[in-house]
Amino acid sequence: MKDRSTDAIERGLEGSWLPTAAYVADREVPVGELRVARLDLRAGRYEIRDRSGTVVDSGGYRIDAAVSPLVMDMIGVEGPHAGCKLEAIITLDGDTLTVCYDLDGEARPESMEPDDDQLLLRISYERDLRRPS
Repeated sequence: MKDRSTDAIERGLEGSWLPTAAYVADREVPVGELRVARLDLRAGRYEIRDRSGTVVDSGGYRIDAAVSPLVMDMIGVEGPHAGCKLEAIITLDGDTLTVCYDLDGEARPESMEPDDDQLLLRISYERDLRRPS
C-alpha cells in the first residue's frame, strides 16, 4: 500500500513534460540533441516521444517518496529500455521536474551531481501547460 506522500507526488507528476536542460556528467547537452522531446506520465505509465510525436520508449514507473532524494524506477516495456529498469532520483518543484539516472545503469545516483567516475544523465523538464494533465 502506498503512503499519502507517494500518492501526492504521483498526482503532481501526472501530465506532459518538455525538456528545458540536460547534462551528461557535468557537460551541458543541447536540448535539441535529446531523443526525448516530450515525457508523458499518466497512471504509473511513461511515454517518451520524439520531435515527430512518435513514441520511442514506454513502460511503467514507480515512485518512493519515503526516501530522500525521491526515487523513481522506470521499467521499460517497449523501445531501447524494454526489459530494463532505470533507477532514477527526481526532484519535483511545482511545474519543474528533474530526473537523474546513471547511464551505465550500475547504481541509482545518490545526488544530482556526479562523482568523478559517474556518467549521470540529468534532464530538467517544465510542465507542458498547453496539454491537459
